[in-house]
Amino acid sequence: MYEINCEKVMELDHVYMVFRGLPEWDMFEEEMIGNNVIPGILPMQTVCVGTRKVRRYRVDGCVSLPEYLLGQKLSGTEFRRILSALFAGIAESRKYLLREESFVLQPDCIFLRTDTGTVELIYCPEYEKPLAGQMRELSDWLLGYLDPQDAQAVYSGYAFHVMSHEEGNTVQRMLTAVAGEPGGDSGQMPVRTYQLPGEVPEYVMAPEPEEPAYTSSGNSKKRGLRGLFSFLSGISVIFLLLSALAWAMG
Repeated sequence: MYEINCEKVMELDHVYMVFRGLPEWDMFEEEMIGNNVIPGILPMQTVCVGTRKVRRYRVDGCVSLPEYLLGQKLSGTEFRRILSALFAGIAESRKYLLREESFVLQPDCIFLRTDTGTVELIYCPEYEKPLAGQMRELSDWLLGYLDPQDAQAVYSGYAFHVMSHEEGNTVQRMLTAVAGEPGGDSGQMPVRTYQLPGEVPEYVMAPEPEEPAYTSSGNSKKRGLRGLFSFLSGISVIFLLLSALAWAMG
């Protein structure tokens, strides 16, 4: 198993994230990313340094996620915006036959543009780290940047953390959990999830309502009256039968 190293490098008038230690084979993703502008993914260049292949990603006008959060905490609104943009970029990549495990979701490799705030991701074909494991590590890291005074930030951050550590959860389900409201009553009505490009929306169905239990004193009185009427009705029937029998014998 090879080890990939990455670092930010200044080259002339530009800033790049440079990946070294790559294996010496070519992949179709090089052509796919080189010939297409994919929303949410930084353009990739493949260059040779001596006899070694190097990939670099131009990050002019961008700050990494740790740089963006330096000295501040994440609000609930900002947390959901960043996470939604990150998931949308991964979903969009499916149209170009790119693989989820080749996204680099290390905090230092997630960038935001300083002018628009849009999220830009790095796609390295050789990275090959399962997306579920990367999500878990990212959620662990983000917990330290949640604003503890923002109820939505705490709710969304911990919802993402819990779901990313559960097996079998999908991007749609994680987005739905993050989009919930703290203290909300989400189990009573069908709730529509976020819809990512090219995906069918899922629904969370409400549980079947339970039959109300008769526990109040008013209901107890009603049941008592019904029992009394039934008892009196039985006595009346017996009295009529005895009267009829006496007439027949007389």
